[in-house]
Amino acid sequence: MEKIDEWHKERGFSEVGYHYVIQAGGLVRLGRKVAQIGAHCKGHNSDSIGVCVVGSFEDGTPVPGSQWVALVSVVSDLMRQYGLSVRDVYGHKELGNTLCPGFDPVVLREALADECEV
Repeated sequence: MEKIDEWHKERGFSEVGYHYVIQAGGLVRLGRKVAQIGAHCKGHNSDSIGVCVVGSFEDGTPVPGSQWVALVSVVSDLMRQYGLSVRDVYGHKELGNTLCPGFDPVVLREALADECEV
């Protein structure tokens, strides 16, 4: 979390650009307050909540499992809180020119559909 905050400040952001950061082991850290505009996805910062999963997942979903469980939990809680559906959940690479997240966002949406009845 501290390293991401440092990188974002070096890029001129006031603080870490994500609202939530999920570290290895599933530890969820709070970044920016959700009421603040994020700095996590150019062109979509003012109308989205940024959730970062620490690691490189180009070969599969986040591991260990606790990190994936935390991601599904955080996003499903946000969906309930804001009345969102799985159609409102995107991976960064679906909105910008990036490999993030390395895993297929469809897999996340499928997990969320199983978890939520929104």
